[in-house]
Amino acid sequence: MLDIQKKYQLWLYFKTAVTAGHAVSKGHDVHGNYFEGPNFATQDYLSLAADESTKEEAIRTIKEFGIHSGGAALAYGTHPYYLDFQKEMADYMGVSSVIIYSAGWMAGYGVMRGLVRDYDHIVMDRLAHNCLQEGAKASTKNVYITQHLDDKAMMNKVKEIREKDKNNAIIVVSESLYSMDSDTHDLVYLQKECKKYNAYLIIDMAHDLGGVGEVGRGALETQGVTDLSNVLIVGSGSKVLSTNIGFVGCDDPKVIEYMRYFSPPYMYCNVVAPPQCAAALNNLRIIKSPKGLELRKKVMDNSIYLRDRLKKMGFKCLGSPSPIVIVIIGDELTCRLTSRFMLNNNVIVNGIEYPIVPFGQARLRLQLQAQHSKENLDTFCEKLEMCFNQAKEMKTKVQEMVKMGVQPKL
Repeated sequence: MLDIQKKYQLWLYFKTAVTAGHAVSKGHDVHGNYFEGPNFATQDYLSLAADESTKEEAIRTIKEFGIHSGGAALAYGTHPYYLDFQKEMADYMGVSSVIIYSAGWMAGYGVMRGLVRDYDHIVMDRLAHNCLQEGAKASTKNVYITQHLDDKAMMNKVKEIREKDKNNAIIVVSESLYSMDSDTHDLVYLQKECKKYNAYLIIDMAHDLGGVGEVGRGALETQGVTDLSNVLIVGSGSKVLSTNIGFVGCDDPKVIEYMRYFSPPYMYCNVVAPPQCAAALNNLRIIKSPKGLELRKKVMDNSIYLRDRLKKMGFKCLGSPSPIVIVIIGDELTCRLTSRFMLNNNVIVNGIEYPIVPFGQARLRLQLQAQHSKENLDTFCEKLEMCFNQAKEMKTKVQEMVKMGVQPKL
């Protein structure tokens, strides 16, 4: 199957950027085809990777500290930017303590491995990120998966577990913005119900922390979650801070202190290098500033405009307006062909298929940037309509040729 996909240039993974992944970018696929145009495949919601202050701060820090942290936090790896980011992120999230990881995936995996023991229980939404699912499986056999956004089912399971086990930990795992559906839980309800049963609530805020809300505190802010006494916040710098950094925050400093000695990805990995940490710190300060509010408004305006136009064209967009726009295509072949034709027409976008999403519900996932212009969005819509129709026609031809026993020619 892989050979067939490569033969017809439908193997679209491992695309390579040859210029920075800004709102307009240039790259090539594994087949040697070059493309240059509007880029909806890069995670940089507020376009801070392109900000001059970010680049200048990274360069200045390289000259001062070099490019390497040189060790794990428990050894001799921490540096001033690491400590400053840790403190300022805790203040921003509204918690007392933060632990920093070298990537967002490590933070999600690390919080599970650091806190959960084999006798503990995890109740998890089926679309929780891979890092959380892998961390859960590696920590305990007591993992209970609920249907997506079925908050009542989650709490019914928590109640059932607590009635049988009065002592061991129960951790409910959720996300504040699911990147494949652009939706979220009723976090106020989950937090209050978890507290009732002495359970912790993990909220993975990788996709909305810094990028959604008046001050950028994501669904915590827009839903009015104020009690964080039983909440662990997982965050990633790869979406808004434009750096590879991860972190977990909690209002109980003892929880974070415990993780420092029992979370393997923290204990056995070098800390984030000084220039990465300095860039993240610089961007965190931008996020908290009036400029950050302006950038959030710009990306949200882009989302609303694009979703409205796509809806008028007859396409279905999932969830609510956010920096992520999910466009349902349908079957896997049509989605793969649409993605191929979009690249051929110099629009960079990722197709998402089974098993990442349910079979027959393949989709395009657009990751918007504040730098995207109205012209970029209009170009996407115009090319999508053309490429989607072209893909449907091609799929019909392929099916007819297969029925006749003829080798398809794409």
